[in-house]
Amino acid sequence: MTNPEKRRFVDRVKTIEERLIIIVNPMSKKGSELAGRVRSMIRREGMNLEETSTDHPDDIGSTVEFWSKRFGGSRVIMVFGGDGAINQVINNVMLSRSNKNVVLVPIPAGTANDFCRALGLNGSDGALEAMVDFNLRAVDLLKMEVEGTGRRLKYCSNILGIGLDGDIARRSLKYKRFGVPGYWYASLKRVVTALIGGVEKYRMRIRIGSMEHRGPLIGVMFSNIDRYGRHLLIAPGAELDDGSIYVTLVKPMSVLRAFVAGLLLIKGRHRRMPGVESYVCTEAEVELLDDVFAQEDGEVYFYPRGTTIKISLERNALNVLSTTPVGPPPA
Repeated sequence: MTNPEKRRFVDRVKTIEERLIIIVNPMSKKGSELAGRVRSMIRREGMNLEETSTDHPDDIGSTVEFWSKRFGGSRVIMVFGGDGAINQVINNVMLSRSNKNVVLVPIPAGTANDFCRALGLNGSDGALEAMVDFNLRAVDLLKMEVEGTGRRLKYCSNILGIGLDGDIARRSLKYKRFGVPGYWYASLKRVVTALIGGVEKYRMRIRIGSMEHRGPLIGVMFSNIDRYGRHLLIAPGAELDDGSIYVTLVKPMSVLRAFVAGLLLIKGRHRRMPGVESYVCTEAEVELLDDVFAQEDGEVYFYPRGTTIKISLERNALNVLSTTPVGPPPA
């Protein structure tokens, strides 16, 4: 940022000083560095803001709820991290029922930064500069009601991938320090494994409107944005506030066909492949008939056989910073 841009940014922070909370993912080196820069600018002006960390998710929820109730007006939450950090903050905001009093300001400092890219916030400096105009966008969220050993409510900001997508995300965790190349390396290793033992399949029962599938699948993905993993065009044309869930269902196929489908996914042409089906809906249900891994905004979770996940869309759930205002604000 240039000096004039820094000045305008600081002037904006002054207008929201009492309402601003900073949340940092300490595992993100870039996020910690960016937060340090912002912290220095703010403190030079004599301001000392509330701050917490994604290391302590319960603290995030209590902090958001406390500030929201104490002041009554909107809380402005600046998150320095990637999609996983944003997912954690969004879940705390939604589950503490503070979403109507919150404005989320995501600062891209992760691996793919898919949520920020969907908002037009393609770089950290651009996101900080966008705070000057402070355009807001009311976005939808994927709502998950998980039923198994207990009932749990969860939210995703951009994607839920069950099956192969979740398994690759799990395997890529050991290469996370390499960013996106680490994800691609894990994917290639999975391809080599599949060449020997075949593409792994997971039995599921899926309902999407009048369509029902029961049987083996390579995987299923529910998306709220057009692109994830930075390069994978999962739902061309999808928007964060268009009121739709985009579903991609991949049926069993040969290793070669699965590999080609993966390549076509980069250009959003995967739906041309036999065995790849796409749907647009507002709600769906998945019953897991096998143990399975899932990735939720890049965060990996294990779900045992017998788990049922009901997926719906919470419309205009949260106000977020955007390069341009789109859609009506939440009531």
